[in-house]
Amino acid sequence: MAPGTEIDASGFATRVRPDTGRAHVEICMITTPDGATSLNNTSGPLGGPADQAMLRAWRQMCDVILVGAGTVRAEGYGLPSRADLNIAVVTASCNVDPGIPLFASGRGFLATSIDAPDTPIASVRAGKGSVDLAGIIDQLNARIIHVEGGPRLNASLLDADLVDAINLTFSHRLAGHHHSDPIATATRDTTRFTLVDAARDGDFVFARYERVR
Repeated sequence: MAPGTEIDASGFATRVRPDTGRAHVEICMITTPDGATSLNNTSGPLGGPADQAMLRAWRQMCDVILVGAGTVRAEGYGLPSRADLNIAVVTASCNVDPGIPLFASGRGFLATSIDAPDTPIASVRAGKGSVDLAGIIDQLNARIIHVEGGPRLNASLLDADLVDAINLTFSHRLAGHHHSDPIATATRDTTRFTLVDAARDGDFVFARYERVR
């Protein structure tokens, strides 16, 4: 494939995952060369049609989307285009609007702790005092979980050694002065990922890293 030519997003996103008997957890995120993962708390300005096509392709390959409540609010999440795809929203406070289409439709549900406040929204619960992400993942009945951030959720998953792959888009845009959090602040020293695939579409570079276990 010549550099800069349009890639087949669906082909790039189609992967053979090993059967480990548990959910395969994959982070999907975008970053700029100067380290920003969002502008004004949203990632949209960093992307473009090529990035959106890749995001849709990754979503086609998963069984459930896992995302933080802050990202849902900032990005204005609606219903996923796939009628059989649901979104698990991670929140410790359950301070979300049950009337937004994502929850009113039943396509979105909460992933929270056992002692979190009651909510009219369907929820999966694990952990006391904080959300036990491993316990949540065990209850999702999914083979592939697609994680869409934000950075704190990504960091928590990495710290808990729950991430099997990182699908990373490198944007050509520079953010300048910014306060974006990095993907993680303190991950385990033993965490290692290896580059297994990379492609380019115009000015965007797509890379896939898989956990070495």
